[in-house]
Order: sequence, then C-alpha cells, then structure tokens
Amino acid sequence: MEVNCETCDRSFGSKEALEQHLRYSSAHQQAPETPLDAFFRSFPTFSYDPSLPPATSYANLRKHKGWRPGDASNDAWRRYQDALEGELRMWYGAEDDLTAWHALCRAIGIEPLPRTCGQCERAVRRTHVNIVDLIEWGRKRGDKEKRVQTFQTVAELREYCSRTGKIFSNTTDRKDSNVVLRHLLRKLLGESS
Repeated sequence: MEVNCETCDRSFGSKEALEQHLRYSSAHQQAPETPLDAFFRSFPTFSYDPSLPPATSYANLRKHKGWRPGDASNDAWRRYQDALEGELRMWYGAEDDLTAWHALCRAIGIEPLPRTCGQCERAVRRTHVNIVDLIEWGRKRGDKEKRVQTFQTVAELREYCSRTGKIFSNTTDRKDSNVVLRHLLRKLLGESS
C-alpha cells in the first residue's frame, strides 16, 4: 500500500513510514517560536497576536510605540526585516531542496508540481509575488484553498506593496545560491520585495 504526503508530494510504502516522515521532517516541524514571533515578543508591553499578518502586527507595533522616523523605529524596522528573512528561509528554504520548491509552487498555484528543482525554478522565474504574502501563507501552514496573489507586472506588484505596506527589504546577496528567494526578488523603488 502506497501512501502520499500531500505537503511534500512524496510517496511512502506504509502508513508508518508516512507517520515517521510527518514526525521528523523539517518541512512538517513548526518552530516553537518563529523569527517573527521572537521579534514581536521582544517588546514586552506590546500585545502580539501571531494569527495576524506580519505587516498588520508591525503597523500595530509602530502605533503602540508611537514611533516616528528615527533611531528607535529604524532599528526596529531592520530587526523586523531580519525576522522576515529568517521566516522566509524557514518556510521556503534552500534552492537545492525540492520540498522547499514545492512549498513555493503550492503557494503561488503552480500545478501540477514540477518534478525537479530546475523545473520549479523555470516555473516561478517570471512570477511577481509579494514576499510578505508568501511568509504569511507559510505561517498559516499553506492554505490549500487560497493561494498567494501573483501580479502580471513589476509595476502592479510595486503598487500593491506601496498600498499595503507589505515591504521586504532584501539583505540577502542575490548571488547566495542556496535560497529559493533570489528567484522572486524584484527591485521596487530601491527596495526588493
């Protein structure tokens, strides 16, 4: 009897093998505290709700702290961006990991799932997607009913990022060959998102 893991699109010879995979595979392990959780909880007077989208939580934090442009808010923004990057790596991982590519393909609605990392890369190459939305989708453990919105052009993506405040300021070197992220980064007014 063959059983399948829907998340990874992998087959196993027995139910026990699938259960072991689900128990021990990093793709199915949620960290007790994600990078975004750690960031928001580092502000003890802030009432953090992990079920809210990251951009909403950051806007609530700014309002709670009464931040205006300046040192404290700039430092918090950098730490928030670092947490977003950590979260992205956690959910979408390494470029040579087919499970990571399949998570990304599922998030943006590519079906059927490509069979190799190279096929996945080619499938997502011209996709314009908001990185913060990808992180939010990952945090919800991959909503099968709702995919991450994609955009036809960089201009449409830029307008969406500006309107929603969902900005990912890339600090990852584009030559970093071990991150799925680099295939999705777009320049938006001096920022990548």
